[in-house]
Amino acid sequence: MSRMPWPVRVMDRVDQVLVWLSQALLAAMVGITFVSVVGRSFFRSPVPDDLLLSEMLMVAIVFVPLSYVQSIRAHIEVTVLTDHLPRWLQETLVSIGLIIGIVMFAWMAWLSAGKAWESYEWGEIAYASTLGLPEWPVRALIPLGLTWWCVRMLIQLLMPWTREPPESEVERTLRESEDA
Repeated sequence: MSRMPWPVRVMDRVDQVLVWLSQALLAAMVGITFVSVVGRSFFRSPVPDDLLLSEMLMVAIVFVPLSYVQSIRAHIEVTVLTDHLPRWLQETLVSIGLIIGIVMFAWMAWLSAGKAWESYEWGEIAYASTLGLPEWPVRALIPLGLTWWCVRMLIQLLMPWTREPPESEVERTLRESEDA
C-alpha cells in the first residue's frame, strides 16, 4: 500500500483519538446508567440528572466519530443500482455525493455553531437539570463533529485515491464469508 499524504495521516490519528474518546464516553454512559439503576433499586436514590447526562453523552458518541465512519466508508449506502454501473461512473457519483455532503453538513455545522454560541452567551442550563448542567458544551460538539467530517469529505474529494474502494454487497458478503 502506498504511503498516504500527511493530511490523511493526521486525520487518521485524530480520528483514532476521537474514536477512543467516544468509546470512553459510551463506557461512562453505561456506568452512569448502571449506578443509577442500582441506586434507584436498592437505595431509592438514582444518580441526579442521569437521563440528561446520558442524552448529552449520546450527542458526543454520535457526532464525534463521524469522520472516522466516513474514512472506512461505513455510513449507510443504498447501492442496489450503482453496483451495476461502471467504476468510473460510481466514482463520479461518489464525488457528487461528497460535494453535496460538504455543502449540506457545512451549513448544518454553521447553524449549530451559532446555536452553541447563543447557548454559551445566555448561560443556558439544560432543561430540568437538578445539577444545573450547562448546555453549550454539548451543543458545541455538534458543529465540531460536523466540521471535522466535512474536512474528511473535502480531502476525499480532492484526493480520491484516499477513499476506501467501493465494494458491492455481493463482494462484501463473499469477503466476509471467506474471513469467517
